[in-house]
Amino acid sequence: MLGFPVAKQLKLDGYSVDILTTNPENAKKKCGNGYEFVRGDVKNNNALKEILKNYDGLHINLNSNSYKDLHETEVAGCHNIINALSGSNIKKITLISGLGVSMENTHVPFIKAKLEIENTIKACDVPFTIFNCTHFMESISLYIRNGKAMIMGKQAHKIHWLSVEDYARMVSKSYNLKDSDFKNYSILGPQEFTMKEVFEQYIEKKDPNIKITNVSLRMLGSIATISFNSKLKFLVDLMRYFDSTPENYDPKNLPNILGSADTTLDEWFKGQNS
Repeated sequence: MLGFPVAKQLKLDGYSVDILTTNPENAKKKCGNGYEFVRGDVKNNNALKEILKNYDGLHINLNSNSYKDLHETEVAGCHNIINALSGSNIKKITLISGLGVSMENTHVPFIKAKLEIENTIKACDVPFTIFNCTHFMESISLYIRNGKAMIMGKQAHKIHWLSVEDYARMVSKSYNLKDSDFKNYSILGPQEFTMKEVFEQYIEKKDPNIKITNVSLRMLGSIATISFNSKLKFLVDLMRYFDSTPENYDPKNLPNILGSADTTLDEWFKGQNS
């Protein structure tokens, strides 16, 4: 959802793009031709060292759906990537991270891990650009199942919903702009909507039969505990953070030199339907 659009934009902008994946066959089915698919795993430090010597740019797009994945894939994987850079030709690293990743929010395990990843990148000598992104428009459909749009908790905070294509253009541009080196950028879309307001627009434009339903985070948390469901626990903790914390960003960190994220929700819906 978030990695391939960056690969696609880099290719459109004239870069030769290889995709590191544990399953090249599956990745090729999803991404199509025009890319080299390299079999590899960020958990394998020795293999990474051999692989990374062939490149001069590196975009890191790791994700998790459990705390085990967060620490074993994202955190440890990022450490392995940086350790593998010795002897490589990597001249620039880009990383997707989250909005609100800061010391003040490290009481949240997810944020603490993301900050550790950012600090690992910053501790190496390679120029980097870190993209602290808000919620993506592409994630909207993930909340809709069996004719219901689920809101976990109240989720009353306004969100600057972001198009992945706008974000991908910024990532690609950063590889040709030295003024973006050694920077964190807060990446926001042009409009603010609550989750409920977004679902109402989705229903109006795509499916009037969908019903919006609110689910208690306390109830979901109890279910996760009783069932030992690690993925549900991770999701509930994440949604608790979003429920209690408004978007947190410094206006000075907006990426003016990388262009603007100006795709509106209405424009995005039209693009999905075309």
